[in-house]
Amino acid sequence: MNTKQNFLSCAILAGLCGLFGQANAEGVQTFPGSKVSLSPLPVEIYSQTGQKPIVAFSTPCIQIERMTNGFPPILAFEKFMFEVIGNLNETEVLPIKLEPVCI
Repeated sequence: MNTKQNFLSCAILAGLCGLFGQANAEGVQTFPGSKVSLSPLPVEIYSQTGQKPIVAFSTPCIQIERMTNGFPPILAFEKFMFEVIGNLNETEVLPIKLEPVCI
């Protein structure tokens, strides 16, 4: 339940950033627009004019797979998570776009 709450909090925060305009950029920019890091959380928000803000959050997919030697229930959950996020992005229900990044 705590993971769902964190995920929802990040989505709401990113949506608010998109509603109130572009945020100030921090660090080196890799593309036009701005980037906000929510450090120490593994979440970064990218925004560009005329587009939905992108919330990129890192998940320890590769590390967990190495630790569990590809335990099938964990791999099934990971696949399910990416499918749900992909379906959410396609429906355009949220005012943001979610992008999980495996580390």
